[in-house]
Amino acid sequence: MKTNLEWFRTFKAIYETGTLTGASKSLSMSQPGVSLHLNSLEVYTGYPLFERKAKKMLPTEKGTILYSQVAHLLGCLENVEDLLHKKSGKNRATLSVGMCIETFEHDLEQFVPTLPFNLIMRFENSEQLKQLFDLGILDLALVHKKGNEKEVSYHFFRTEKLVLVSGKDTDTAVLEQYLQHNQLDAAKHWLEEQVWYGTAADTEQIHRFWEALFGETPHFLPNYIVPNKFSIIRCLAEGGGFSILPDYLCLNQKYNQGIKIIETPKSAENQLFFCRKKRSMYDTEMDTVISLLEQQTLSSTITSFEQQQA
Repeated sequence: MKTNLEWFRTFKAIYETGTLTGASKSLSMSQPGVSLHLNSLEVYTGYPLFERKAKKMLPTEKGTILYSQVAHLLGCLENVEDLLHKKSGKNRATLSVGMCIETFEHDLEQFVPTLPFNLIMRFENSEQLKQLFDLGILDLALVHKKGNEKEVSYHFFRTEKLVLVSGKDTDTAVLEQYLQHNQLDAAKHWLEEQVWYGTAADTEQIHRFWEALFGETPHFLPNYIVPNKFSIIRCLAEGGGFSILPDYLCLNQKYNQGIKIIETPKSAENQLFFCRKKRSMYDTEMDTVISLLEQQTLSSTITSFEQQQA
């Protein structure tokens, strides 16, 4: 089990404020997040660090010893952070946001230089982003599933259709004949023999598409695992092959010059939701990021429609 610096910062805040509520306020974290950090640290150290009283967290002997060992070091780290923040501008809020790298590059990256606050980005899959949010590491995350936590708000962002794509020079005539005549078994076997691209972070997309179209899980693994979906598009454009990608990337003229979408009778979809705390000191900053992403999505949708009509 690996340790996490944030556990020690949370421990220090609990020790100094004496309550989980006080620690959550000083760290701008949810109380469940504070409790999770403390529990993780206690599992890691192997002993309880506090006695849980009705309105007070009393440090145990081990907790007092640990505090004496880490308080000064953490204080030095906080001084360094303050110095860095002063260099980047006084009183600038710092927002931590998580999403897939493709959404960032496609929709948000161009606006980063104009943001009036500091931004820290994390790129992981939906499940990992939700875990980072629960730990209090992220203020805002784009995830595929809504939860029912009382202190968390979920706001719908967009639906992404998963589509079958190939390189524009890939010979797909046989496949398209099978699909047009609803010969799905033949299409499935033909596709299983082809070259496939995927990413390590998102092999689930191929599985979900395959189950939606053919009613079973695929019996093959991608031939090439590349860093992200933009890499897939570039590889398809150069050497042919197949992959499953979200439609918003494939409909964007900036990226789709070397690929083609193959129409299928069935497909799968991803829904994306903004995940954020209901109460946060960064509401204004989160609203700014959400507004930029929604505006860019609307603009991209209109542009794609106009291109299709042209």
